[in-house]
Amino acid sequence: MTQVVNYSLFGTYYLGDKISHNGVFYTCLLENGYKFNDIRIPLVNGWKEIETPSWQPVEYPLWSVVEYSGEFYTLTTLDSFDSNLDPIVSDNWGAVADYDPAYNTYELSDHEYVVYKGRVFGPETDVNADIPQAGQHFVLHDPRNPNLKRHMVRLAVYELTKLIAPNNVSVVRIRDYEDSMKWLNDTVRLRLSPQILRKLDEIKKPVTDWQLATLQTDYNPHRNPWFI
Repeated sequence: MTQVVNYSLFGTYYLGDKISHNGVFYTCLLENGYKFNDIRIPLVNGWKEIETPSWQPVEYPLWSVVEYSGEFYTLTTLDSFDSNLDPIVSDNWGAVADYDPAYNTYELSDHEYVVYKGRVFGPETDVNADIPQAGQHFVLHDPRNPNLKRHMVRLAVYELTKLIAPNNVSVVRIRDYEDSMKWLNDTVRLRLSPQILRKLDEIKKPVTDWQLATLQTDYNPHRNPWFI
């Protein structure tokens, strides 16, 4: 029995290759991979291909896409539609524009068509890149505890790396993950102080809702690897 390998972004896949990704098995239908400069993660698609039959003098539903004289057109309106007029002459048809990677306001709709390498596609998910905005994607003067945030970022990066390329997780990522897991384990057992500010009561005094017992005799933060 042939062993099915896990999908990796660093792999190159050919027609008929079988891989496993997130517990689901897939068969390669189109050659892809970084060597082809065409990485295709299973079930992750931004665009879907639209069928483009040749134009015929027949009735079409709204937003149909046809090919005529080597160009692609979509039916934008049915007002005074004459099926005998070809897309070039008729005002009911509009040309489908070429895909522009610099354009970042594509709509997630059933008729946001683009032409790419001689084929027509429509967005299957939001294909626009996020524009970082203060208050939405990041916060100035981040109020989160830096020590806790540091370890949460380590764990998140490790999990993300493991999902994308489980066979190519670096030793540094693994070591950071193990260190952060030990930090969490020691914190929950009150073996160390997480350095989180205490809550304040009605008169703005710190509330002590837990205690920490330790045999540590040297409190120099530069000698404690668990503190920032």
